[in-house]
Amino acid sequence: MPASRRLRYTLLIPTYNRPASLRSLLGYLAARGFDYPIRVLDSSSADALSRNREAIGGAGLDIVHQAYDTAISLMVKLSLGTRAVETPYCSVCADDDILFTNHLDQLLDHLDANPHLAAAHGYYIDFRPGDVFDISDIVYWAPSIEADDPLKRIVAQMSNYQAIFYAISRTSVLQSVLPQLARVQSPLAQELLSSSLTLIAGGVCRLAHFVMARNTSPSIATDGWHPHQFLATKPDSLFREYAAYRAVVVEHLLADARCRAIYSPEQLEHILDLVHLKYLTPMISPPVVDYVLSELLRPGHEPGDIMRGVRDNFTNRYTVAARGYLRRGLSQLTQPRYALKRISHAVRLFSGLRLRE
Repeated sequence: MPASRRLRYTLLIPTYNRPASLRSLLGYLAARGFDYPIRVLDSSSADALSRNREAIGGAGLDIVHQAYDTAISLMVKLSLGTRAVETPYCSVCADDDILFTNHLDQLLDHLDANPHLAAAHGYYIDFRPGDVFDISDIVYWAPSIEADDPLKRIVAQMSNYQAIFYAISRTSVLQSVLPQLARVQSPLAQELLSSSLTLIAGGVCRLAHFVMARNTSPSIATDGWHPHQFLATKPDSLFREYAAYRAVVVEHLLADARCRAIYSPEQLEHILDLVHLKYLTPMISPPVVDYVLSELLRPGHEPGDIMRGVRDNFTNRYTVAARGYLRRGLSQLTQPRYALKRISHAVRLFSGLRLRE
């Protein structure tokens, strides 16, 4: 790879006590001939940290291994790690996910050619590893969001919410967004805030290519990542978190000259409230609330059991309509069978590396 290309992009890999996952991801990237710089942001305990050093040393990749205190939060770790990035673009890949590298240069070229964009990405698939990798859905597939008005971009995003956290971002945007996430507490509010602040900075384009596979296996337990968890524990904290989140978003919208000229603060709050209610409504549907109520009325109930029940019965349940997105997304590609074949090849390669470990 020419040196000029290597100076364009950096991959950030946060990891915490999952050395087998990190080794598999690095082995996969090495097998794909990945030649961009990588920063591994590692807050693992001593044993896992040592195993990670060994994997990084043997990967044959351009890696900076940055160690952090084990108690550091993910967002603070990412904020510190991103601060050291010197390339104009970067993105985040969890240690158990798969980054498809085929169209990385095309995404970078698109950002070069469109300075109004803050980030760019493509389609994401969900998978669950095992003896047979289960590719369950195209989880992110919505159109690009490129309205001139930053409030309209947020409305478009929250009307059909699909996370943009793993998109390729302009480094300057990510460096400005991540420190702001400390102003809210829960992972849910932090994810929504990173999305909204990125969209205030510019548009987010989605190209018709697969860019990432997200692992749906149970991960490290984290409270406050989904509205269902709030329902099962303290519903009022969901609204407190929203109020803190909205205050930051309104502040940044009012700092935008175009938005300030069009909307009053009261209008901004009204519109944000309505579109976030639209986002929240499917997740607090009567069946979900009825289930939580029935469990709360049961003697000896435990919040953890309620959350697991909500997750198993509602959060992780794919509907027939959701599975249709897979067919819809593939139908939009020029060569869908070829694309799916390439995805299967990448997943099989990742599977082999995991099984070898």
